[in-house]
Parts: sequence; structure tokens; C-alpha cells
Amino acid sequence: MKTKPHSWLLCCSVLAMLGLLLTTLGCTPEKEQKKKQQQTTKPDVPEKLFKNWPKPDLALLISGEQHGYLLPCGCSRPQVGGLERRYNLLTKLRQAGWPVTAVDLGDIPQVTGPRGLPNVQGLLKYKTSMQALKIMGYQAVGVGQYETSFGLLNTLGAFRLEDEHIGVLSANLKEKENNFASLVESSKVVKVPGSRLNLGVTSVMSPTVAKTVPDRTAQFGEDGKPLPKLLDTLGKNGAHVGVLLYQGTAAEAKALVKKYPQFHVVIHKSDDPEPPSQATEVGNSHLISVGHKGKYVGIVGIYYTGNRAQPFKVRYQLVSLTEDFLTEKGEKNPVLDLMEKYTLKLKQQNYLSRYPRRKHPNQVAIPGRMPTYVGSAVCAKCHRREHKVWKDSKHSHAYDSLLTAKNPGNRQHDAECVVCHTVGFSYERGYTDATKTAHLKHVGCESCHGPGSEHIRNKYDEKWHKLMNPWRDLKGEVKKQQIDRFCQKCHDIDNDVHYKFEKRWPPIKH
Repeated sequence: MKTKPHSWLLCCSVLAMLGLLLTTLGCTPEKEQKKKQQQTTKPDVPEKLFKNWPKPDLALLISGEQHGYLLPCGCSRPQVGGLERRYNLLTKLRQAGWPVTAVDLGDIPQVTGPRGLPNVQGLLKYKTSMQALKIMGYQAVGVGQYETSFGLLNTLGAFRLEDEHIGVLSANLKEKENNFASLVESSKVVKVPGSRLNLGVTSVMSPTVAKTVPDRTAQFGEDGKPLPKLLDTLGKNGAHVGVLLYQGTAAEAKALVKKYPQFHVVIHKSDDPEPPSQATEVGNSHLISVGHKGKYVGIVGIYYTGNRAQPFKVRYQLVSLTEDFLTEKGEKNPVLDLMEKYTLKLKQQNYLSRYPRRKHPNQVAIPGRMPTYVGSAVCAKCHRREHKVWKDSKHSHAYDSLLTAKNPGNRQHDAECVVCHTVGFSYERGYTDATKTAHLKHVGCESCHGPGSEHIRNKYDEKWHKLMNPWRDLKGEVKKQQIDRFCQKCHDIDNDVHYKFEKRWPPIKH
């Protein structure tokens, strides 16, 4: 039985698919195939990973929903995730001789900055992320809601592809030819060095996600409508393995793959920030999500079996990007070099000055009164005991950790770090830079109590007492839960992995 080269993606018949495989790959005798699968060249990774995996005929690294997280901040250990570690994992797989490539679901940019900062650095972070993916050899990236938050044309224009190494994909984006010419493709066939298997990759957005897109110039049609024609095109162009980057929920992905079972791997949005460790199997399709913020990636191993009933065997491993994947001393990592360029650009282009300031609640509490930040040394004149507690705490030298940070350096010029290591950066008359507002470096009294000039001017004014100290109730009891919630604006799970209020409060209690 001889099958036309494109029929594997059009026909649900296993025999038709087998005909394609025999034609394009050649019929491998069963004994030789088993011997081939027993080859166990392993990458130099933690022992628990890829246990009992033979060397795949093709390996696929999957990422998605990065939400602007380039690297762990490093304020506590051990943190997970980051583009540096992703690069090192891919390098280890390639050094082991695995034929590996990578794709990303999308939602790479962030929508807002930390601590409610406006998204001033968002486009630069997106460009840096895309440059990192290019360095890693990514072949395809989907278009998600987050890519449209700046306006899709602005986002994609921030990283103008110089060659065809990365395909930005969306099959159901309307008016591609008119509005996004040369920036967005419908699909891509990926030929992976060292593998006889070619990937056919496409991306679509579900109707529910499309409704959340803020950019009116980026409209999306029905998710399933373009797929039959695309599957035909991918098959004609020599694709063997179908990969769908699906901007939709797990439930929506299941429904879609039942209609289009030709996709062997479907990457969908995560219903929870922490992803499941296993893929969901629907027929011969494997549905995968990898969580949020780049903490995890998925590795898919694809094996050609020669089996009539199941031509491909698929293995899946969720990988947490732990400190096992840090760059060792003396090793070169071009992604880390890219991060250094990113923070240097923040310094050279003075990104700190680009941030608009809003008013602190205390600055709008009493009409006609506009308190300013005075610095912790001024507070010490009356609050000596409290000042000593602060002076003996880590808060009193929080800014110094930005000066000593490495890989990358220049963190004192990164507003997304500065906002949690200085006093009042995001508010009017708060920290601006280390020269003009040196008295507002570190995490000081006014970080929690707000700007204090009016309180100093009116020491016995009860209105200002209440505004400056909302942390006690009418009986004078400390509102610990309220303080805890406030602390977690900076001491969140990503930046302070060991944070527990009951341990952190006693050393700074005052």
C-alpha cells in the first residue's frame, strides 16, 4: 500500500499513517529498531530525570507562559526557573547527542510590573527573551493574549527577526497579510539536525482567550477552521510529527484534539501556575502544560516504533529548572551575557527616570496636605528604639544587595528590583536614584508607614498618627494579618521562598 506524502495528517487511519512512515523513513527491521531504542546516551542531568529513557529519535523542549520572568531574582535560595538554566538544559541534551529542538506556547511578555509598577520595561524584556530563545535554537513561538497587551504589532516589532530561526505562529489571526506581513506565519515545518523526523508546528487561539485580547487590530477567528488545510500543507511539506501550540484551556484542548487527532503533541495554557507532572493522553495525542513564569519546561521524547498500531511512542518529563542547571564557574553562557546587556541598557537609557509616579494614599488623605518622604534618619530623632531595631535588621541595608548582585549586575538600575529595595520608588517624591535621593535607599520606616513629613510637622495630630500607623487597631493591638499581607507585596513566593510571617516578624517587631 503506497500512501501520498501528505495523507498522514489528513487521514485518521493508522494504516495510512504507517504507509507514510514506511515511505519517508524506510522500514526498520524490528530487531534493529529494538537495538536502536536500547541506546542510552544520557545527558548530564540529575539522576531522577529521563530515567530509563533510550535516546529519542527526536526530543522537544516545551515552554510557555513566561509572563516576563527572565531569571529568578536571587533574593533567596533556592529559586527555580529562568532562561539561563533553560539554555543549560538544552546544551546538556545536545551534548548527549539528542536531536532536540524547542517551541514556546506564547505569553512571553509581562502585562504589569511587580508591585503594581507600570509595564515600562515590558517590551525590552520581551525583546531580550526572544533573543534568548533564538540563541537556544527555538523554532516556533505562539501568539498569546500577553503578546497583544502592548498592541501585537508593537510587541512583534520590538524583536524584528533577522532570519528564519524562529517562527512566530498563529493560524487563526485575522488579517495577517495586511496587518502583520512577515511577522506572523500560520505554520512551520521544522527539520531537526540529527533526526529523520520532521515537526509540523502550528498555533491557534481559542475563542475564550480571544475575547480577552485588548488589541482591536489583533482579531482571531474560529480555532478549528484553518486546521484541515494546514494539516494538509504540513503533510505535503514533509512533516511527520504534529505539534499544536494551543492558546486555550485543557478542556478546550481536549475537545479540539478529538476533532483533529493528527496532532501528537498539544501544548495548552495552564489552568494552575503549578503544572501537572504527567501529560494527558487523548487517543494518540499528548496534552501538556508547563505552568507559569518559566519555572518548568517539558521534555518530550519521540520514538519511531515501526509498530503498525502505534508508529510513535512518546515519553514525557516535566523538568523543574532548579539550581542543578546553574552555569558552573568557568563555563560560557551566552544567555547570561544577554542578561548583562539587558541590565546595562536599563542603566545607559536611565529606565528609572521613565516611570510615572502615583500618589501614596497618605498624599491624598487630607486635602491640601502633600507629605513627602524624609528618610529613616529623621524618624530616629523621636523613635530611637524603633530605629535601632530597624538598623539591626536586613531592611537597613537592602539596597546593598543590588550593588553586589551578579549574573547579571547593575540591579540598582532595574526598577523592578529597586521598587522593593528602596523607599517610595513608585510614589511621588519617593526614591528616584542613588544620587538625588540617597536618604531613601534601603527599606526604611516610610516603606511601611508612608511619607512622614506632615507627621513630623504635626507630631501630636491624631489624624496623622492614624495615617502613619494603620497597623494597630483601636485597642492598640498589632494587626498581624494586615502586616503579613503588606509584607508579601515584596516577600512573595517567587522572591522569598522561605517567607513565613511568624519567623520574619519577631526580628523587626517594634
